[in-house]
Amino acid sequence: MKRIVAIVLLLVLCVSPLVAEYVPYTQDEFPQWSIKLRRAETLMFGALPITLGVTSLSYAAALSFGASRMYDDTFKDSMAVIGIAGTLALVVAIADYIIGEMQD
Repeated sequence: MKRIVAIVLLLVLCVSPLVAEYVPYTQDEFPQWSIKLRRAETLMFGALPITLGVTSLSYAAALSFGASRMYDDTFKDSMAVIGIAGTLALVVAIADYIIGEMQD
């Protein structure tokens, strides 16, 4: 049964690009706010790995220079670093939005 399902799925995946016709998006297909929201989402989640690395390295450097920990629990400590990185990624997305609005 699994083999039959796998063969059918492979056939559908192989044949569908040959049958489907690509239709490009038009300028007025999506509202402007959804395009801006999608750009902000992409920037935020794209900046998250960078801000997470910078935040964790900065926190580790601060700890090695003698700063005290934020929490005694390791999980809470890690969640605080992730929260700071997420906030920084959100700031990057908001800054891009503000810069884009000032240029228009």
